[in-house]
Amino acid sequence: MRAAHPPNPRISSTLRRLSALATAVTLALTIGSCTTGKSDDDPVISSLNAQEADAAKPQDSISDMDNQTLSTACGLVTMSTSYVAGGTGSTAKEMATTVASRERSTDKFQWAVSIKPAVADQERTKYADNAQSAMSENMDRSSTGSAVVSPDGRYLSLILLPSEQQSGETAADLRTHIVVLDTKTGKTVRDVTVSGVTLGQALTNSALNVETAQNYFPAGSGKGTITIFSLTDTSAQPSSFPTDKWLVGATRENLMLAPSLLPDDCFNECSIMTTVSLLNTDGSTAGSISGVTAVHPGGWIHRFANPKAASDYQQRSKAASEDERKSLSPSREAAEEQLVNPSIKKTIDITGKRTFERGVPTGPGLLVKQEVPTGNGSTESKPAFWLSAADDGHPHTENLEQFENN
Repeated sequence: MRAAHPPNPRISSTLRRLSALATAVTLALTIGSCTTGKSDDDPVISSLNAQEADAAKPQDSISDMDNQTLSTACGLVTMSTSYVAGGTGSTAKEMATTVASRERSTDKFQWAVSIKPAVADQERTKYADNAQSAMSENMDRSSTGSAVVSPDGRYLSLILLPSEQQSGETAADLRTHIVVLDTKTGKTVRDVTVSGVTLGQALTNSALNVETAQNYFPAGSGKGTITIFSLTDTSAQPSSFPTDKWLVGATRENLMLAPSLLPDDCFNECSIMTTVSLLNTDGSTAGSISGVTAVHPGGWIHRFANPKAASDYQQRSKAASEDERKSLSPSREAAEEQLVNPSIKKTIDITGKRTFERGVPTGPGLLVKQEVPTGNGSTESKPAFWLSAADDGHPHTENLEQFENN
């Protein structure tokens, strides 16, 4: 048996001082950088001041995400992605995304964070060396893409680029991080990891909802799954349910699912119609809406008021010759279009008008335009009203000038 000797008092004292110094240095680094990240595989999220955020902006970016602004309840959020040095002692380059919020009217800096790995977008996902690259187009979808805002504008959820797949790994082995930020403070509300191909995400006012699959579709061998992460009780375990439908959006409290994805750029003269199912977060059905042509951020749904009449007219038009088509015109029933918000049981007639997804002072919203006579025999498109996803759904006619050049 090896004898145990008492420690030398001088050495013991020195070790205690070194240990205390190391602890102090570690604590100072942690507090000073305001960085989160529990392991090498976890995202690294660092707080930035205004100067650091400005310095991180790339000079030129071709990314659509880096050139757009997201409206929240507290301000306007911009994102920019650039290459940064990897870890200590590493010469590898990695991408990080700077997310910054500024006050809407004054452009005053509010908060900024750096997130690594970078936020996914269509271009970056397309050239990633993993199974997610085949779903690159889904990352830029306004309602279920890699950057979405909750209907009340309180949360911003970001899908990050997954790591490269190793030899022998399948789509089911893919791991993707999703980070939810509080839009008032920039603080991380929830950081989750999902497995498989990420088909999309959507935010209600109280939960992050993520659809994943083992293939590039939810039905059949895709074995689609929707996982719900609470944002009001972040210690709660996630729940999930299987589905063969696509997640296409969310209202304030329900998920919206459809048999297939709707065209993301279908805002005017849309002809593809489908039925959207409204689901509770436990997977039970809360209702359905037919004749849907588009689902917008925040929960507004674009639909034909009479799907059968609209479908019959479309079939007649499709079967008609070019000359016959010139004389065809839809009946009032076939042409009537609506915007519906299921959360507040609101329906607005938009027949003859055009809708555009725009950020409004409360977060996600819609701008509705109509043709107005100019006086010289022609017309021009002018803003008629705007809609919020956070209030009682009434058409706003104030401050329409904010959309004149947007």
